[in-house]
Amino acid sequence: MSRSIGPWLMFAVALAVPTLAAATTAESNIETEFLHDQHGPLAFRERDADQGWQLPAGDAVLLDEAWWTPLRSLEPAEVPAFEPAPDLLERIHGQRLTAWSLGDVTLDGAVDLVVSFRRPFKRNLINVTRPRRAWVDDEGLSAHLGLYRPHDLSEIWVAGTLVSPVTAVAACDGGLAVAYGEFDEPGTTETGAWRWVVFGFLPVEPLPGPGTPICVDIDGDGRTEPAVTGRSG
Repeated sequence: MSRSIGPWLMFAVALAVPTLAAATTAESNIETEFLHDQHGPLAFRERDADQGWQLPAGDAVLLDEAWWTPLRSLEPAEVPAFEPAPDLLERIHGQRLTAWSLGDVTLDGAVDLVVSFRRPFKRNLINVTRPRRAWVDDEGLSAHLGLYRPHDLSEIWVAGTLVSPVTAVAACDGGLAVAYGEFDEPGTTETGAWRWVVFGFLPVEPLPGPGTPICVDIDGDGRTEPAVTGRSG
């Protein structure tokens, strides 16, 4: 089905719910894709013929491994209550707790615990290859993020050392929404998302500037997606 609306040429392709529609403006050479469901538009993204897909200028939601601009309000999903045990840091060999969240990150039907923390720096196969990079803060602590089973804190996956510390995290279904910062400076420098892939994470392109990482179910499929709110656009 296709139709013309002013300078827009619209065409829709039924993929599933939600459906995809694309529009191209000849004047600006910008292609815009929209996602729809039975209630109307969900989100859109834009592609420049010369520069490729553009990152959202404001709030963003990760759908099909790409950042989209939402056309509905982003309501954070409910997060299970969790109170870190007094010996949490000791048991995960950490020294400073930065952030944590609960969610079914590995999609095995069980709740996982995600913890961002600092601990004394140790050389490993990754950081030793880049000795000039700043891997530690003023206290000599490196940044890490780990995935654990909350009932016994058994380790599922832990990042050896992070180039950019994770200052905030939201555990979504099959991935994470994260905020990054500097080692010795407050605030958020950029935000992003990590997708769980078999036994590890695949980060997607980060979004510049501050924002708040959350999980949302924008398409109503029962699974939450990583999203970022509070971005200026």
